[in-house]
Amino acid sequence: VMSRLGFPWEEMEKINPRLVYCAISGFGQTGPDAKKPAYDQIIQGLSGAMDVNGDERLHPLRAGFPICDTVGGLNAAFAVMAGLFHRERTGEGQKIDIALLDSIMPLMGWVAANLLIGGKPPVPMGNDNFTAAPSGAFRTKDGYINIAANQQKQWEDLTDLVGLPELKTDSRFQERDTRKANRKALTPILEEKLTQNTTEHWVEVFNAKGIPSGDILSLEKALTSDQIKHRETIVSVKESGIGDIQIFNLSAKFSKTPGSIDAPPPRLSAHTEEILAGLGYSKEDQQALKEKMVI
Repeated sequence: VMSRLGFPWEEMEKINPRLVYCAISGFGQTGPDAKKPAYDQIIQGLSGAMDVNGDERLHPLRAGFPICDTVGGLNAAFAVMAGLFHRERTGEGQKIDIALLDSIMPLMGWVAANLLIGGKPPVPMGNDNFTAAPSGAFRTKDGYINIAANQQKQWEDLTDLVGLPELKTDSRFQERDTRKANRKALTPILEEKLTQNTTEHWVEVFNAKGIPSGDILSLEKALTSDQIKHRETIVSVKESGIGDIQIFNLSAKFSKTPGSIDAPPPRLSAHTEEILAGLGYSKEDQQALKEKMVI
């Protein structure tokens, strides 16, 4: 896009050799697909991300938010910081080429490694965790609960808490690998007990015993949970003409250099005049740029 707009890296580098120039695209600046158009949905499909989601009833399945766009932006942010660090040490700028396709694939981690190294393709398992059992979503009396009894002790404690101590000596479920192989038999046995009480009850009981578990919240409940309020993950700021709006705060908590979001996102061209004035453009210069529709 930048080249099409007349700002290619090759020309910008001549003007400012210290420039850190980051280009984000679907497929990167090189390769057979470099010129193809792309959105997040396209990259989810081409990266294999949709192949590792879903289950035998619904597969392939896209993530419920633009994960490739998001990860591409995070990758670019880290890369730009590395570029700035290099510039501080050497005085040199550089071009950074970020592809959404490249960015999302490493996040599949062991799922991809199982295929690359172990030769085992992914099996769509829905809400179940491939690495352990019971580890996934289970029905309760009033909804669902996430349980991750990944360690042997956690599994054994869970059987006692739900009133099924005999499962500890059941050959189908005694060891981690056999539990994984027999998860389809295990789930209904556990749910028969879990559906006798509420999600809140089981979450409290399991967590007290060191078994990771949690409710499966709606987005609205998640955004307004006590933990999110305590962490000030969402803050209220005033927007002119609208009033108070809720936006995400900085999520990293720095002990020495704390930061916060105190103003709403700027509207289009909100700071153009201020920035251009700081660069030495007079009001007349800026008016001329406006007349040429540059700004």
